[in-house]
Amino acid sequence: MNDNEFKDILRAIGNEPVPDDVRQLAQKASQQFDQQLQSFGRPGVREVLMRSPFAKLAAAAVTIAAALIAAVVFTGGRASFAEVLDTFLAARTATFKVEMTGPGIPSEEFEGMFAEPGRMRSSRPGGPTVIADLEQGVLLTLIPQLKQAVRLNMLNMPDSPGDINIFEEIRRRLSRGRDLDDSDVVFLGEKELDGHKTVGYRVSVRKADLDATVWADVETKLPVRLEICTGSVTVSMSNIAFNVELDESLFSLEIPEGYEVRELQRDMSEPIEADLIESFRIWAVHMDGGFPSKMDRSAVNEFMQRQQKKMKDKGVEPTVEDITALQQVIIDMTRGFPFVESLGPDADLYYTGASVKFGEADKPILRYRPKGSQTYRIIYGDLSVRDATADQLPK
Repeated sequence: MNDNEFKDILRAIGNEPVPDDVRQLAQKASQQFDQQLQSFGRPGVREVLMRSPFAKLAAAAVTIAAALIAAVVFTGGRASFAEVLDTFLAARTATFKVEMTGPGIPSEEFEGMFAEPGRMRSSRPGGPTVIADLEQGVLLTLIPQLKQAVRLNMLNMPDSPGDINIFEEIRRRLSRGRDLDDSDVVFLGEKELDGHKTVGYRVSVRKADLDATVWADVETKLPVRLEICTGSVTVSMSNIAFNVELDESLFSLEIPEGYEVRELQRDMSEPIEADLIESFRIWAVHMDGGFPSKMDRSAVNEFMQRQQKKMKDKGVEPTVEDITALQQVIIDMTRGFPFVESLGPDADLYYTGASVKFGEADKPILRYRPKGSQTYRIIYGDLSVRDATADQLPK
């Protein structure tokens, strides 16, 4: 084939109907090719290359290939992503593995099971089994080694308490992807994953509070692996099987015979500023008048380690009642922390509590700007709250 014949083929391909957005992508690819040629440092190299008929044809081929690839991605990829969402959202049951990672918190792995409506079971080898039933508002933890059961009664249940049922939380977040523009979905290509030929998608849209990567089986459209980022925590789900037969007894809230039962309760309603202030108060009372060294999830570990040390320093073995009381304190203390996470990046949040002692009325612990407000809220060491404009903020 000579140069002229090759040119005719390229012209024919180039005259095929291609959407405007695809042509723009192709033009961008051509520009990138040109920029790469310019990156050659030696003078004259680019000119020599571009004088070559073959190099010009190669550049044209790059442009057309980009257009054709983009046409496949942008006309077929979006529909496939919607299908992937639909299969996940329609699942009646599922089994899966979950890994949770993030700065300041220990990595956590567990095997999970989900069943409609709103039930989940999680377990680790040699560890406790946790069963959550959102309809009944109960989270039951079974500890076979100690023959103990902890029943957490969840009050004021919202529609979707994500930190109780991680499967429901992931579904809730992914459901936001159904209303996104096509340009919000990035096609990642295909790859072999866990024995499946998969296709990948990435969605990171601030307006929808969605940051997710999904790999789905090319044939079945079922998710094979997915990753959701929420705040500083990344939740990864793998080994997913949908609509499997699960025995109802796996989600039973009946406590096995011979188990000692402890009762706890947790307010599941959306936390407000007053709840955060109460969290600071409980912290100060149980932490010798101090406040958290950081305003993130690692604060919980800091609190627990201090309380465990206090128990150990007493020189006596803590009773079941002692442990139950501490667990309730931790539940109450952490109630307000999600309020901070809900503020979002526009709140201009600034935390200085690490160096403040409880009662210091002139020292701020935390400041933030409520959504839609022109003024800030400042919480001080005596847990009083004042409003301030930007120019009135403490230096």
